Amino acid sequence: MNMKIKLFLLLLFFSNCYFAIAQEDDELEVKNEMDSEQTAQTQEVSEAMRLKKGYSLGDGLTLESESTWLNFTQSLQLLAGVNSIDGFDTYSSEFNIRRARFNFRGTLFNEKVYVRLRVNLVGNYQSTTTGSRSYNGTLQDALIEYRPTPNHRINFGVRANYDDSREARIEGESLGFIERSAISTAFDPIFDYGIRYYGVYRFGGNVLKPYVSITTGDGTSALQKNYGGFKYGIRLDYLPFGTFSKGGEYFMDDLVHERVPKLIIGPTFSYNDGISSAKGTNGGRYIYGDAAQNELLPDLIKTGIDYMFKYRGWYSLGEYVYTHAKVPSGIAGEFSTSGKFTPYTGQTPEQIKNTVLSRLNVGSGFNVQAGYCFNSFALSGRYSYIENDPNTANFADMNRYYSCVGTFYFSGHNLKLQTEVGYQEYKDMLKTPDVKGNIYGQIMFTLQL
Repeated sequence: MNMKIKLFLLLLFFSNCYFAIAQEDDELEVKNEMDSEQTAQTQEVSEAMRLKKGYSLGDGLTLESESTWLNFTQSLQLLAGVNSIDGFDTYSSEFNIRRARFNFRGTLFNEKVYVRLRVNLVGNYQSTTTGSRSYNGTLQDALIEYRPTPNHRINFGVRANYDDSREARIEGESLGFIERSAISTAFDPIFDYGIRYYGVYRFGGNVLKPYVSITTGDGTSALQKNYGGFKYGIRLDYLPFGTFSKGGEYFMDDLVHERVPKLIIGPTFSYNDGISSAKGTNGGRYIYGDAAQNELLPDLIKTGIDYMFKYRGWYSLGEYVYTHAKVPSGIAGEFSTSGKFTPYTGQTPEQIKNTVLSRLNVGSGFNVQAGYCFNSFALSGRYSYIENDPNTANFADMNRYYSCVGTFYFSGHNLKLQTEVGYQEYKDMLKTPDVKGNIYGQIMFTLQL
């Protein structure tokens, strides 16, 4: 082999080695670039959504970024009680899980959009209906809210009604008593499905908060069907001394000891066009029709006014509610839950009207309560009175309520123990020499994680 061929083969060998090394370097460079890109993406995701550091009882699990936050919380309330209508010659007791809630909420797009979902895992609500007219007592909140500005909000979905009593606007875990008063029980449907507006307007030191809602008037039964027309509600809250500290209008006891007097007072009004349950909680319970079997329902009007006052540990809350029903004259029968129509044969218009009224919570009532909060203990008293219309649902056999509660706050409303004693008095016509009312005692433990 001559010298030229040997030189050519030697150059070819070294060039192949060079290209192989160069190719390996190129592949390594691409791999490094891919690893760098993945690392950058991971860092970007980490920067976009991260776990909030630090935890206090009740905070839940929070994921947050510059424009978004998501929060998951849980709450549990354990209740035990004893009742007696004969001075404890006999008595009954109860032990239950009052609430066991899972709550999700969060904001998107720099807090322009707010979402909330809440379920109560305890089947504490029972429906008296069967068939397709069902009542969902598990779902409590499921809404999307648009916030064009911090002072204006529009939400759509299921939530507590703005036009209910002030107690109903306070979460069960934040009540100063173990339960809401008899006024709320008698007249507040609380949860309903619809669209709502809420605004905040400031005039010097004064604050005005209007609330407007259009809902189904059927509670969560409306997730299947809207019976009758819609319910139209309004509330107008006035705060002459400015807003409460740390959201104080949404819990009872004055835990923060307001340094200056705080007052909120608000009238409410609602009109339920075609109601099909006692107070708008379980739509579809009672369906009436005319002679041609066309659906025909009564209307329910509710008006009220309430207030809350707080100052240096003292608080007071008062409410008045009045309801009135309009029964159409053409009702000729009713539909069963299976859809069968039964005519009111032989009944006069007055008898038919009384039949319809006997299934509605129509009447009036008021509630007043007050208390004082020490550093970690609060003591409160309450008096409530309700009166039902003589021809309406008999929801006020006991019409006078007296109660006193002591609350031990270990970590605000996130960890507390409540003990309550009370007396529920029967109407005069229902009293006997041996039975005049019900004496009760209760204790409840609340934990929010």
